[in-house]
Amino acid sequence: MSKIVLFGTGRGADVAFRFLSRDTDHEICAFTVDAKYLDRDSFRGRPVVAFEEIERRFPPDDHRMLILLGYQGMNGLREARFNQAKAKGYTLESYVASDIFRVEDIAVGENCFILDNQSISLDVRIGNNVVMWSSNHIGDCTTIADHAWVTSHVTSAANVRIGERAFLGIGARVSNGVAIARETFIGANVLVTTDTEERGVYVAGNKGKLDVDSGSFMRVMMAGRKL
Repeated sequence: MSKIVLFGTGRGADVAFRFLSRDTDHEICAFTVDAKYLDRDSFRGRPVVAFEEIERRFPPDDHRMLILLGYQGMNGLREARFNQAKAKGYTLESYVASDIFRVEDIAVGENCFILDNQSISLDVRIGNNVVMWSSNHIGDCTTIADHAWVTSHVTSAANVRIGERAFLGIGARVSNGVAIARETFIGANVLVTTDTEERGVYVAGNKGKLDVDSGSFMRVMMAGRKL
């Protein structure tokens, strides 16, 4: 059992609280947010403390942290807070749902959040700060690099490489041996059969890469509430 501080008071932190409370024996001690967003004293019955002061109230010597932020900035915001928490001395806790299918233990880094109903094959390696929502299949010898986000019902064949800060939309499918480059945006229901370009955008109905970088594309989509 670990003593845990959760980052945020939004949807991600609430989801993390509920899964950890029901599926682990960790003790959730507090929540933390950037001082400019500190608008309450408590959340889910725990204190909310400014991130700038968190190490004084809940020191990293005997507390861990879990940061479940979204994919804003092609996962850049979550990466930044991950690095800041590490700089404060925290070990970042990972959550892997107890009901996922696995033949052997999975190699998982820090601050991963891997939800229920996954099928993860042999020799899969998952880096730091990776989020995998429910119900994905990850083929054998696949690597998921740091700060990636895999939504739901994603199917990866064998020997796939998913790069840092990549985003894979609902129902995406990746063929055997394909490399998904850093910060690639893969839209819902897209079949990827060839290696992608860094910061490329690939969406259903388009035969190739869109002529826009992934960061700009994601900002537009989030502004229009399409993600």
